[in-house]
Amino acid sequence: MTQAPTRPPNAPPTALGDGGPPPAADPLALLNELARVATQDFALRPMLQRITDTLASRLGIELVSLVRVDRASSSFVCEALTSSLPTEVHVGYTRELGSGVVGRVAESGRPLLLDDVGDFAGYVETLGGVVSELCLPITHSGKVVALLNLESPRPAAFHGQLALFSAVAEQVSGAIASARLFDETRRRAFFLEVVSEVSHTALAGGELREVLGRLARYIQERFHLTLAAIVVSNESGSEWEQRAIALRPGLTMPPRKRWPVSAGIVGRAIRTGEPQLVLDTANDPDFFGLDEKITCEYAVPLRFQGRVLGAFNIEGEDRAVMNEENLALFRTIAEQIVGRIELALVNQKLQEANRELEALARRDALTGVANRRQFDEALEAEWRRARRARSPIALAIADVDHFKAYNDACGHQAGDACLQSVAQTLVTVAHRAGDLVARYGGEEFAILLPGLDGEQARALAEAMRRAVEQRALPHPSSPVGKVVTASLGVCSLVPLRGDTASTLVHETDLALYRAKASGRNRVARSGSS
Repeated sequence: MTQAPTRPPNAPPTALGDGGPPPAADPLALLNELARVATQDFALRPMLQRITDTLASRLGIELVSLVRVDRASSSFVCEALTSSLPTEVHVGYTRELGSGVVGRVAESGRPLLLDDVGDFAGYVETLGGVVSELCLPITHSGKVVALLNLESPRPAAFHGQLALFSAVAEQVSGAIASARLFDETRRRAFFLEVVSEVSHTALAGGELREVLGRLARYIQERFHLTLAAIVVSNESGSEWEQRAIALRPGLTMPPRKRWPVSAGIVGRAIRTGEPQLVLDTANDPDFFGLDEKITCEYAVPLRFQGRVLGAFNIEGEDRAVMNEENLALFRTIAEQIVGRIELALVNQKLQEANRELEALARRDALTGVANRRQFDEALEAEWRRARRARSPIALAIADVDHFKAYNDACGHQAGDACLQSVAQTLVTVAHRAGDLVARYGGEEFAILLPGLDGEQARALAEAMRRAVEQRALPHPSSPVGKVVTASLGVCSLVPLRGDTASTLVHETDLALYRAKASGRNRVARSGSS
């Protein structure tokens, strides 16, 4: 409360008390002075206090107050007060609408001038010895938003001054409108600043956990919170886990990372799918926290495609941070967090799809073994490795004997099944790490055998030949025998300077040609191996 200077006891009454303003209170000068103090800055309560101080000091009024009307609670609240006398009223003082002079004006929207407050049946005494009172509504867009109230122990102190103070009330109305516009602009700018920064952080590169950590840290620091955290629930929804947390300096990271969904205010948000606002954590049975100073918590569920993925949780010591505007902002931030998680999930699915496509692009659609593309890549890689290590690399090429005759006799469907069977037979024999069976073309298969010398490669090729024959697939048109057989050429080389992988392929092809020329169903080894 600001104390206005009091006049000496024997001083003559001011001109205001006699029915006219003193020379210092020339109406135009007074209004100019009020305009000046109102525009020093636009913070509402300090501005209102400067106005009451100016009116009290310039006009010698014992009590000047500005009161805000709160329709939501059907009450009025003192926002600024200057008094030179003891009073029950203080900044923040509140009373119900309709109570006393101020309450009556708040309801009626009409000024009330009392030369003697004893004439008003509903008078509520808050200042001892008051005789006269003037209360004027301050309107904005046709609604009473505030009240200017003047009280004095002098009789008829405000008689004849209704026009002057009506002009003052209009000026205060304009100042309040400007302050509200400024405040709305400031709050909107703050909202946009935070949303922009959160969006920028959310869309920045990096792993999801890293991005969520940066978001939590920004929010914790920007709102001076004790804690900001992002948690996710498991697939079954039975547990929630911290993915990102930012703490006020001095606090220690909690050792536990997982909790059942039945635990905590966070768990309650995940279970119910509704935001949970707690303004008195001490009396909430679900609350558990890192610091006994925490008074408030807000947990917002993170929803994606009808499922609750987790929650965005903030905790603090100052309940003022949980105002309606910030709560709306926190919900917007939660939506952006969901957007970032959604982006990560989409990217993950895209990567999985790409891997599947890549795998399909490297696999033979009919037999499921590697295709020619994968074989060529593997051959080049293994050739370079063998050259660096000066170690052998072997290759076998298998050809299904008289496959065209088999296809013609049994049909294409049976032919496809035959190739599938041969491919799987070769895989069961060439199963070392690094071995690769690939469909080389038509009825031919290439088998890459890193690290095997010529004799080892020949022995493995012979094992493959026997395995195909022992599969005992009937072949009604084979001059070699009654079952499907295969001929194999094999070669092993230690790459030398100037050699290329095509040398190995060429030598193996020559060996295969000799195996087929020698009667088929046999293995021929290259003379170079």
